[in-house]
Parts: sequence; C-alpha cells; structure tokens
Amino acid sequence: METIVIKQALENTSPNNFLSDFTQVCRTDLGEEIFSKWFSSLELFSDLNSEVVFAASSKFLRDWIIREFVETKILTKIVQKIRPQVRKVTVICLAKEAIPTAAPTTEKVLNLSRHDNVFAFGTELNKRYNFENFVSAKCNKLAVSMAKIAAGIDAQINLFDDKIPLFIHGGVGMGKTHLAQAIAWKIQEFDRTKRVVYLSAEKFMYHFVQSIRSNDVMGFKEKMRSIDVLIVDDVQFIAGKESTQQEFMNCFNYLVEANKQVVLVCDRRPSDLENVDEKLKSRISGGMIINFKNPDYADRLAILQAKTKMMGHEIDENILSFIAENITSSVRDLEGALKKLIAEKVFAETEITIESARETLAGYSNKPKIKTTVETIQQIVGEFYDISVKSLISKTRERRISRPRQVAMYLIKTHTEESLPKIGAAFGGKNHATVIHACKLIKKMMETDAKMMQEVKALEEKLGK
Repeated sequence: METIVIKQALENTSPNNFLSDFTQVCRTDLGEEIFSKWFSSLELFSDLNSEVVFAASSKFLRDWIIREFVETKILTKIVQKIRPQVRKVTVICLAKEAIPTAAPTTEKVLNLSRHDNVFAFGTELNKRYNFENFVSAKCNKLAVSMAKIAAGIDAQINLFDDKIPLFIHGGVGMGKTHLAQAIAWKIQEFDRTKRVVYLSAEKFMYHFVQSIRSNDVMGFKEKMRSIDVLIVDDVQFIAGKESTQQEFMNCFNYLVEANKQVVLVCDRRPSDLENVDEKLKSRISGGMIINFKNPDYADRLAILQAKTKMMGHEIDENILSFIAENITSSVRDLEGALKKLIAEKVFAETEITIESARETLAGYSNKPKIKTTVETIQQIVGEFYDISVKSLISKTRERRISRPRQVAMYLIKTHTEESLPKIGAAFGGKNHATVIHACKLIKKMMETDAKMMQEVKALEEKLGK
C-alpha cells in the first residue's frame, strides 16, 4: 500500500514548478550569493507530501547544507513557504551525472559497472582501497579479520557454517569504506563469476525510487536478489525512509537466507540508529557487529610507520611520535598530515624537524572537533564501552552498565555547564544525589585505579579535552 502512495506522489510531483518557487524564495530569504553558492545546483529528488528530498552533487555540498541549513531548520522554513504541509526536508548525495533525464533501463546488473562483476551502481570503487594498502592495528584488528573472512582469504574462513552478515560502524575517517571496498576487490580478484554490488544507502534509495517511477519495482527486486555479495555504505541515510527501509529489509533477508554475503557500513551502531524500523535493526543485529574503534597512541604510531614505508620515505621516529601525540582525530587526518610533511620535504628540499613539523601541521586540528554536550558524551561513552545509549540511560544496575553511566555523569559534570538535576534527568530521571555520588566515586577511583584513569583520559581525548 505504501509503495502505491509513493508512486502516486512521485507522479504528481512537478519539479520545475517547485524548483522555480524554491529558487525565488531562497534568493529572497538568503540572498543571491548564498543561493548561487549552495542551492543553485540542487535537484528535486522526491516530493512525498510531508517530506521533500533534494539531491546534491557532492558529499561536501550535502554535508554543508545539512549542517548549516537543515539542522538549523532554515531550509525547512523555506520549503514550507512553498509546501506548507512539509514537515521534513532531507538532502542526499547523488552525482550530477547519476540523475538521468530518461527512465532507467532494464539492463542486467552485469552492465552497470566498468569493473568486471563489481557493480558500483554509480558509486565508483577506488582501486587504492584494497587490503594491501590497509594498515591493520589493534583498533581495527577484528574488523580486518572479519573482512578477510567475508572476502574468503582468512585462514579462519570456515569459522562459521554460513555467510555471516557484517555490520561495521565507527567514526569518520577511520577506514570503514576502505575496508568495505577491499572486500569487493578481493572477491573480484579470486572469483570473477561472483556478482558483487557495492553502493551507498542513498544509491539504493535512488534506484528503488527510480524503479517506482518507471513502474519496474519487480525488475529492481530481481536485480538485487540476483547478486552474491551486497556491500552497502552509509546505512544511516535510510533513516526516516519507511518504504526504502522495507525494501532494504526484504533484500537483506532474502540474501542472508540464501547464504549470500552482506556487509553494511555505518557511522553508528544499529541500536543507535534513529527513525529506523525496529525489525530492521533487530535483523541487522543478528549478524556480526564490529566497532571500528579510534586508534590510541600506539595504533597511531604504527599506522604512521606503515604509511611512511608505503610512501617510500624515511621520517625520524621522533617526528612520527610527535604527529601521533598531536593528531588524534582520525586515521584520515594522520595520513593527510604525513603527506603534507613529505610534500614539504620533497618540494622545499628541507629536512623535517620537530619545529618544522609543528609549523607545517599547525592547520590541523590536534583534537577532534566535537561539541561537548550531554548527548555527545553519552554517545562517545557508549561507543567506548560498547553499550548502547539506550542502555546507558536505562535503570539497570548491572556493573557493565552502571560504571560507564557513572563515568558519563562525571564527564558531563566536569566538561559542561549542566546542573546536577539536568544531568540526572538525562539518565532516566536520576536525582542529583545519584550524580554527586557518581562524580565522587569516579574521581576517587581515578586516584587509585590506573585502569580507570586511563579510560577517563582516553574519553577526554575523544572529546578534545
């Protein structure tokens, strides 16, 4: 029934009229300069009564618009001047060339990519994203091992009787996409008969909606069920898209039951996905959930040593140690800083010293840019101790939950201006006395328990403190 409603809504959409009105309101409310810079290239992806979905031509543009105009409700207010019934505005990323002017073809999946049996669906795979170029460290050891099992190259390939779905989650710039694409490349290398699909959740939604527009939903279903390996990146973007979630779950269930390999990549754990059907979250949680943890100092140093060797250069160990100590945000930032130093060395023909490294890396944030709020601290503490935020704020008194809860209370009291009653309210209605007890306990433990001290310091590092 829902698919029929969506199909009718799409048929009734008049993108030219809407975009014309949208352009006029944007120019009036925001000015010509802002409109030209951020909104002139937006496409109308869908207009489904209470929700309007725009398509941006790049991830950068999408992320900027979401941060500056969607989260601040500015874009919603503009759209509501044209469509008063709209309650939600979404921006997704679709490359300009991927938005066709004609109905999609009914060609077989085999013809959708330039790579032999690796079907990008418009998301081109990066040839550098292979296992050989991926640096394994303590923080990602489990993820790499499971990825190799999924790709069929690990010694423990027979550890599980059936193909087990993988759910890899973690922060930005940690290498999740690299690892996911490495699975696709390795499967292609060993068995070109395997039908492998790699795509983002946005692309899945795009092709599904296009199949509704072209009255070819069964064709879409047949394509997705004919594959051997499905790898979906940025799973969080199906949040709030009910019909897409339903089709995604149907596809997921079919492939898992057919003993096909499914790999999902996300920026958060399944239990923390908002506006996602509980049945889908439960189904996903039935697989192997792997947390891509932030690297500690030892991991960062090991990664820098391996990357330096890959680039064919030698850098003094003290310099690498300096970088590892001062750039703690992500693996991507570590690699970017290293490349910048090597470029300085090659093009400026100067030796790298601690002083020159400090000057060269001055533009890099040596702390993660995280706004310190109750919610962010709960999220980070939950990820650190591998428990959900829902469990963290629950009433359970189990030690594995209660201790992290006390740590979170201590961090909020120490690093925010929130009052004791408000902190208690954020943890399921605890009273201020409970918060005081938690803060005193953690502070006392830090004085005598080295492990607790290390945990709190590691969490403060993640918060940029």
